[in-house]
Amino acid sequence: MRSRPLSLLFALALAAMVSHVARAQEHPFLADYTVQVIDGSVHIDWTIFGGNTCDGQEVERSTDGIHFAAVHRIEGLCGDPLVPRQYMWFDTAPPELSLLHYRVKLGTDGYSSVKTVLYEQLRTTEQRFYPSPTTGEATLLLNVAPGTAVQLLVFDPQGRVLLDLQGLPGPLLRLDLAALPQGTYLYRALANGQPFVGRFVKV
Repeated sequence: MRSRPLSLLFALALAAMVSHVARAQEHPFLADYTVQVIDGSVHIDWTIFGGNTCDGQEVERSTDGIHFAAVHRIEGLCGDPLVPRQYMWFDTAPPELSLLHYRVKLGTDGYSSVKTVLYEQLRTTEQRFYPSPTTGEATLLLNVAPGTAVQLLVFDPQGRVLLDLQGLPGPLLRLDLAALPQGTYLYRALANGQPFVGRFVKV
């Protein structure tokens, strides 16, 4: 049985989590609670309704949606007896290429709902091509700034250029390789003068 592409697995898991979160009831203290990827970091933003207070807060993160660990703590009184109070935190070192789950712990007053984001960026490696072997759809992820223009060349074993794609917006390149016959291929991507070279298998 062939394995599903990694990007497809992420999409399925994300859809399941979005469905779950949509049914979850938010903590009565919270308003405007969002989690999103901004400029390579995960931005967690939440507001405590006026008239609600707690003692200390924690942002917790999980890669499986089950086991959470605190990644940020805010000491002291949270919230305000009179006015809404906004809080935010940037997770600048999330695990790369992961489906991430976040929740906020409001002292001893319980947890927010779980928010999920797909973090399709690299931090510790320069490139990732997946899946390989591929049946046609694949993704090349490069460690470059969002919006960087990328040139991608794909070569056959004899060194002949089979694909020459110009001006692709990095860092995430979605590739349709269905027209290629089965075999092993070499690719070379160029972004801001930096080369990225690798191989993949088409089955």
